[in-house]
Amino acid sequence: MVDTRLGGVEHVNAAFLFEGPQPCLVETGAQLTADVVLAALREHGLGPDDLATIVLTHIHLDHGGAVGELAAAFPRATVICHRAGARHLIDPTRLIASAALVYGPALDGLYGRLTPVDADRVVAADDNQLVDLGQGRRLRLVESPGHAKHHLGVFDEASGVLLVGDAVGIQVPGGGPLRPSTPPADFDRDLAIASLHRFAALQPAQVVLSHYGPVGEPQAALGEAERVLRDWCDEAERVVGRGEGLDHLVLALAERFGAAGGAAVAVDPAVRNPVLHEFTSFESNAAGLYRWLQGRAGPEGRGGGTTRA
Repeated sequence: MVDTRLGGVEHVNAAFLFEGPQPCLVETGAQLTADVVLAALREHGLGPDDLATIVLTHIHLDHGGAVGELAAAFPRATVICHRAGARHLIDPTRLIASAALVYGPALDGLYGRLTPVDADRVVAADDNQLVDLGQGRRLRLVESPGHAKHHLGVFDEASGVLLVGDAVGIQVPGGGPLRPSTPPADFDRDLAIASLHRFAALQPAQVVLSHYGPVGEPQAALGEAERVLRDWCDEAERVVGRGEGLDHLVLALAERFGAAGGAAVAVDPAVRNPVLHEFTSFESNAAGLYRWLQGRAGPEGRGGGTTRA
């Protein structure tokens, strides 16, 4: 596990290197932390011709924003992502425009953007696609929508390690217990729960979050993720069902889950850390839940709000 040190903060955002005859990097981190990941790969002895594949669990910029820089540094590496995300790596114009609505000033201050990848290097993955690491070891890519329609889990068949991206949730130091990640515009509760069930059926030996690290006994963690997600969605249904808007939903989530969920995390008591705020605030989750409920109500119930490609 490689700590990308997003915004200079430890233990918030990770990439993962599978070593072997055909090394594979899962996640690249954000564009602004590309140098951190490149330095870690060099420390592991990888030269420009050594990396075989780069796999993204999904194309959100904290997970794949540095893909262009990593692809340039390792010109032999194939870049693999979900088929619904592949076109955005080749032409990230819409992705960046959408991310700017979600992240606001944090886009350029914390994440950066995304450098395009040549189309002939991008592989659009299907469910259960295999990535060969050599010597009989393989990674299985598991379609797992809900957090995003272009989300994949990465299952190491040899070790039983399952990298779950954001599909199980977020648990960062100082951020409280495991919490869901429900950003706009793709979040869907039923798909997210189905993905958790798919993960459980794999019987993983270890579940690892991109934010951040292993989460304990796998089946218990997956069950807890489902319970917490249902609680957040139930609260959103109550608030929106009363006809209240997004601002009220943000406040309701903070009131119910804030004390346990790290609503006011800060490294210095007087200064909120912008990185931890990004990963523990309620605004993005509320926006995704609100949009999900509006979409479920049909076209007449859909309103504005931020979107993510």
